[in-house]
Amino acid sequence: MIHAAGEDFSARLAAAQGHLSPKMAQLAAFVSEHYVQAAFMSTRELAAAAGVSLATVVRLPAALGYPTFDAMRDSIRDRINFDLTAVERMQTLPGTNRSPSALLRRIIDTDFESLRALAQSFSEPQLEQFVSAILRAERVTILGFRYVSPLTIYFEYSLSKIRPNVQAFTRADSSLYDRIRLMDAGDVLIVVTFARYPTDLVKLARYAHSLGVHILAITDSPLSPVLPLASTALFAKAYMLDFVGSLAAPAALINCIVSELGVRLGEKALERLRAIEDATDAADIYVRAGSRSTAPPRPLLAWEDEQPGPPPARQETR
Repeated sequence: MIHAAGEDFSARLAAAQGHLSPKMAQLAAFVSEHYVQAAFMSTRELAAAAGVSLATVVRLPAALGYPTFDAMRDSIRDRINFDLTAVERMQTLPGTNRSPSALLRRIIDTDFESLRALAQSFSEPQLEQFVSAILRAERVTILGFRYVSPLTIYFEYSLSKIRPNVQAFTRADSSLYDRIRLMDAGDVLIVVTFARYPTDLVKLARYAHSLGVHILAITDSPLSPVLPLASTALFAKAYMLDFVGSLAAPAALINCIVSELGVRLGEKALERLRAIEDATDAADIYVRAGSRSTAPPRPLLAWEDEQPGPPPARQETR
């Protein structure tokens, strides 16, 4: 799968290589060779590791066309997310001097960073276009494969509570091409994908685009191959720095989309939610506060019925 390299850190570095000072070229060479480690270093840590001054590190982002050091570091992380296999991600985990609590703190810190990045980069105009497209749609189809599958199901489950005609698919087969081919002008296809981008999903999205299907995307970076196919895209980081990955920020974004749609739909959403609540009451789906188990009491064993205390000693037979 070939991706667009216009915003790629490596492409920017190659383009600027001939114009860098010797010290900056030394720094660039270090980052290029050790980009997995550099993606998680502070400016001071990077300066010490590369053997250059702090001022050199601070100037490098501007030389590569980035507004800030954090923006450059995010671009390097996008490259990591795109490139690294599950085996390589597993190998980035420290093998010694590591405790479960330290690992948990690292995961929480990464989630917090991805959520903060979402809050800082969030675009209200883009969200408005995204939500408006779903409001106008007759049918909504959501695609999200592999480790994004739980997110896809969550999106469908939440959205179906407030509007009809929502379907989600978490794997590709030949019938999906049939469904896409039969989509009407009023239908919307939402593609949810993050690095590493599944080839089968990208092929489906390209097929839909060739038919003129209205595509919305939730993705992670300018490197995403579905970005040119979507009329509107929302960005959230789904960090896959470990082999498991985290969907905290995309889940928060989907929560925002569905909640905003609920407000926009108003009474229609409330009517649908009331109907669902009636169904849950009829089926007694949820445990009620203060309720007790209705399971019948366990029948007493023979020795329990006869006398209190411990059971009689077991007699061995020969």
